[in-house]
Parts: sequence; C-alpha cells; structure tokens
Amino acid sequence: MQKMQIDWFVNKVPMTQGLRLRVRRYLLDRETLHSSPDDDDWLFEYQLLEEDESAYHSRKLLKTARNLRIPTPSVYVDGMKLSGDWERSRDNGRLFFLSLVGEKKIRDAIREEEKYRSEKWARRIPYITALSGLAGTITGLLAVLSKYGIS
Repeated sequence: MQKMQIDWFVNKVPMTQGLRLRVRRYLLDRETLHSSPDDDDWLFEYQLLEEDESAYHSRKLLKTARNLRIPTPSVYVDGMKLSGDWERSRDNGRLFFLSLVGEKKIRDAIREEEKYRSEKWARRIPYITALSGLAGTITGLLAVLSKYGIS
C-alpha cells in the first residue's frame, strides 16, 4: 500500500481511537524495516505517534480519575511553571499530556480508590450471606409447619 492510501485508510475508516493508534503503530513499525536510521520523516512521524498515544492514555486515565472523584494533578505550579506531572507537546506546544510520573501517580490513586470500594463491598458479604441463610431457614421452617399443620 502506498503512503497516501495508508493515510486515507487510517484517517477515514471508522474505528476507535485506540484501534487507530494501534494500526498507526503497526504500520510505522513495518515501515522501519525499509527506512534508514537518518530518515527525518520517520522520526517526526514516530514522535507524533508517541505524543498521540500519550495524550490518548492521559485522557483515559483522567476520565477514570474524574469518574472516581480522584483529584488530578495541576498543570502549572507557581503560576506559569509546568508541573512535573505533565509534558507539553513538542509538535505544537498547545497539547498537554501526563508524564510517566503523572501517569504513575494517577494509576496508583485509581488502584487505591478501586481497592477501597471493593473492600467496602467485601465487608458486607458475610452479612448478606447470613441474611440469605436466615431467610432460607425461615422458609424451610414455615414449609414444615404448614405441612404438618402445626399452628
């Protein structure tokens, strides 16, 4: 497939953003077999793909964090200084995405919150089990009493 056909395929065919990034990664990796190490076009495309993947994963992590009501790291510290949890796009400078440190902080916070929520439900399981056992016992007792006519 030629370069124009590949670009059209990746950009115009309806697919999810994650799948689109995986297809771009596959095609770019396949292209590296035929390119020289000094190919500036390939390096630029690779950098764009890395930034797009980082931005995609940052959006997914931040969405999960917001749904769980976890505070997210601020972009700026002390006015206009960029926080260590964020990186700025080298392509246009307007796109921000989480750095590896920021991703780790958010992932750890998400894990902690999900663990807390699952443990909260796990503490209730013995009570639910006991109540269902009690309901079964009462049902059995009523069945025996009604069969033998003891009232």
